[in-house]
Amino acid sequence: MDARCVSMEKKITRRAILSAGTAIGGIAIGGSILGAANILSATKPASALPWPWKEINPDEIQERAYQSAWAKIGCMYGTMEAILGTLADRYGEPYSTFPIDATIYGSGGIGGIGSLCGAINACGLLFNLFSKNQGDLFALCQEVSLWYENAKLPVYQPKKPKENIAIVSSIAHSNLCHISSTTWANASGHGLMTPQHFERCNRLVADVTKQAVTMLNAYSAGKITFKQKLNSFSEGCLSCHGPGKVKANVASSMTCDTCHKNPH
Repeated sequence: MDARCVSMEKKITRRAILSAGTAIGGIAIGGSILGAANILSATKPASALPWPWKEINPDEIQERAYQSAWAKIGCMYGTMEAILGTLADRYGEPYSTFPIDATIYGSGGIGGIGSLCGAINACGLLFNLFSKNQGDLFALCQEVSLWYENAKLPVYQPKKPKENIAIVSSIAHSNLCHISSTTWANASGHGLMTPQHFERCNRLVADVTKQAVTMLNAYSAGKITFKQKLNSFSEGCLSCHGPGKVKANVASSMTCDTCHKNPH
């Protein structure tokens, strides 16, 4: 065989190998694309909001909320698990599709930093799932927040308490975890981050869960009335400092005098 034939054979061999490799790669890539397409086509799209609300007896859900809160030491989780878990048990989808463990972050005022109470955080998320429009959503959020600020909590007496102790009730005058908890600690004499503190908060979860269900029942039936209002001190603040007013440097619908005393 002369040099030209040897050279041609090498070129043909190389070309054949490269062509085969390209074909195999194409099959592999094509197979991956087809496989991904099959996976995507098999995945059901998320159910559009709002989800339909199904009436729940508020008194029947409190023990589940209390026990669920203890399960994760999670106030947000307790409310979400009790309500969506009950709906999922009874009706399946879409309620069963919600990843309830994703709400554990709300514990202790968002990851333990003492911000928004996790139970109220849960209410906002629930209202978002079931409200018909953003105006209704915001009205529901404001109503439950002001209710929480002014209610004497906790009230619920567990059927199977984890800590069988007398729990003092207190009025937080705030929706913030650290204010709510500290106000209770000062009123009760118990320390924070103790079993007694967790018992108090988990009973409070049961109370907030009942309130959320009561509101959603009424809202779904078209019978809800919004009763909660800021106190006169706070209304006076916002008459100058609220949106569109003379000062317009406050954007809040929370009670002002819990933290801010009269500067005038």
